[in-house]
Amino acid sequence: MAPLFSQTLYTWQQISGNWSVVSDNKESYLRENRGRSFNFDYSPLINHNSLITNQEVKFTTLSHSFALNSPASSTTFFTFFNALDYRQFYAVQFTGNANSIHTIALIQSTIKDTTLPKQAKGNFTITTLAAKEVSLEYGTTYTLTISVQGKTINAAIDNAQVLSHTLNEELEGGKIGFASKDCIPIIDNLVVYNGKEIVFADDFSKESIKKIVLQ
Repeated sequence: MAPLFSQTLYTWQQISGNWSVVSDNKESYLRENRGRSFNFDYSPLINHNSLITNQEVKFTTLSHSFALNSPASSTTFFTFFNALDYRQFYAVQFTGNANSIHTIALIQSTIKDTTLPKQAKGNFTITTLAAKEVSLEYGTTYTLTISVQGKTINAAIDNAQVLSHTLNEELEGGKIGFASKDCIPIIDNLVVYNGKEIVFADDFSKESIKKIVLQ
């Protein structure tokens, strides 16, 4: 399935890292190839290896498969959504050590001081809205599903709900994407619904990443 943003040349914008669509004899998928990231502290997405859609998406359900490989002693991967810029977004985040993925959390990134320029370092705050201990294996493929029902955000792994949090107001939509640090994520079969309508989908069978090197 080709991305539903086919009217544009690129579906995705690489913020940082080295993202590519990889094809082998059996399948194709999205992969971040560098693993290591650098903490320049301009935004959480620049501090990680990140990829973002070129267009905003309002959704009720988002799902994709993922596997994390080549972990370091501390590993992070998250799927972010409702991104208004590189410092304002929500995300479902996985963290782990060298042995396993041990925590899933719903996080929110906000701007500390809106009067400062975008180039100001450290001008963001990460808040954990909900968290739960898990035991997931590296190299194993899981399916993450994020659903939004009114003000409530739910996260499920392989159709089993693990997180739920109710916000003070409903989400208005924004860009979506992926970010990782100290691991090699493999992502596939992204499908995004708004109600019963598929508003965005990508099986990563075609390269559609615009790359501007930031680091």
